Amino acid sequence: MSEKEFRMYLVKLFYDLKNYIREQELCSKITDSLQEMKDHFCKDILEVLKRNKEEILEVKESLNQLKSSMESITNRQDHLEDRTSGNEDKIYNLENKVDPTEKMINCVTFLHPDTMPEQQLLKPTEWSYCDYFWADKKDPQGNGTVAGFELLLQKQLKGKQMQKEMSEFDRERIKIEEEYAKNLAKLSQNFLAAQEEGSLGKAWAQVKKSLADKAEVHLKFSTKLHSEVQKPLMNFHENFKKDMKKCDHHIADLRKQLTSRCASVEKSWKALTERQRDLEMKTQQLEIKLSNKTEEDIKKAWRKSTQAGDDLMRRVDLYNQAQSKWFEEMVTTTLELERLEVERVEMIRQHLCQHTQLRHETDMFNQSTVEPVDQLLHKVDPAKDRERWVREHKTGNIRPVDMEI
Repeated sequence: MSEKEFRMYLVKLFYDLKNYIREQELCSKITDSLQEMKDHFCKDILEVLKRNKEEILEVKESLNQLKSSMESITNRQDHLEDRTSGNEDKIYNLENKVDPTEKMINCVTFLHPDTMPEQQLLKPTEWSYCDYFWADKKDPQGNGTVAGFELLLQKQLKGKQMQKEMSEFDRERIKIEEEYAKNLAKLSQNFLAAQEEGSLGKAWAQVKKSLADKAEVHLKFSTKLHSEVQKPLMNFHENFKKDMKKCDHHIADLRKQLTSRCASVEKSWKALTERQRDLEMKTQQLEIKLSNKTEEDIKKAWRKSTQAGDDLMRRVDLYNQAQSKWFEEMVTTTLELERLEVERVEMIRQHLCQHTQLRHETDMFNQSTVEPVDQLLHKVDPAKDRERWVREHKTGNIRPVDMEI
C-alpha cells in the first residue's frame, strides 16, 4: 500500500467514524422515539443496536492496533538512527582511506611526516641498506618512479660489471706480458754482437741471457696473473646476475601482490560507502513511509552494509599481511645484498693486493737477472782483454831494426 493510499484510507476511516457517531446520535433519538413504539419495533431495534455496538468495539480495537503499530515503527526508526549515527565517523575515516597519522604512497603505508614520531633504525650507525630504501624515487629519465630495491639492484649489477671489466683489464695485461716475454726471448737469441770478445763479450752475453731470464719471469708473471687474479675475478659469483634476477622477480611479485591488495581495499571502501549511503537514504524514506516493505528494505540495507564492513576489514587484514611479507623480504634481501657487496669489495681488494705482490716478485726477479750483468760490467778490464787477445793472436815480439851496409 502506498503512502497516498494509506492516507486516503485513514481519511475514509475518520469520516466513517464521524458518520457512525452521527448515526449513534440519531439512534439515540430513534431510541427515544422507539420507546413510544416499543410495542411494535422494540425487539428489532435492540438487535440492531447490539450489532452496532459490536462493530464500534471492533473499530476501536483496530484503532488501538494501528496506534501500537505506529509506535513500534517509530521506535524502530529511532533505533536505526542510533545505529547508523554510530557509523558516521567510520564512514568519514574510510572516505579519507587511511588513518590521519598515516600516508599511503604507491600502495605502501607510511607514518605521516607531520605526525611521525622518531623512528628507530633497524641498524643504527651502520648506514645499512635495510634502513634507507623503503620509498620510491623519481626516475630522472622519465615521469615514473624507481623502487628503492631497484636502485640497490642496479648498484649490485653495476658492481658485477665493474668486476668483469677489471678481469678484462687483467686479461689485456696478460696478453701484453705474454707478447713482451715472447719478444724478449726472441731478442735474447739474436746473434748481433755475438763475436765480441774478452770480458766485454762475457758481459754482452750476460745481457742477452738476462733478457731470456726476464722473458721467463714475465711469462711466469702472466701465468700467475691469470690463475691467481684474472680467472678468480671472472668466476667470482659466476651466477650473480641470475641470482639478482631471482631476487628482483621475488620482490617485484610481492610488490605487485601488495598493489593488488591495495586496489582490493579501495574497491571495498567504495562498496561500503555506497552501502552506507543506501542505508541512510532508506532510513530517511522511513520517516515518510509507513509500511512493512520499507522496514524490510532497511534491514536488508543494514545487512549489506555490515557485510561490506566485514569484507573491508578482511581485505585490510590481507593487505597488512602482504605488506608485512614484503617488509620482511625487503629486510632479508637488502641485508643479503649488503653482505654480497662487502664480499665483492673484499675479494677484489685481496686480488689487487695479490696483483701488486706479483709485481713486486717480478721486479725482484728482474733485478736478479740484472745483477750478474752489473757484476760482469764491473769486471770489464780493457788491459787484460788486450793481454789475452795478444797472447792468443801475437805474430812475434822481435821488432824491426835499421838496415846497415
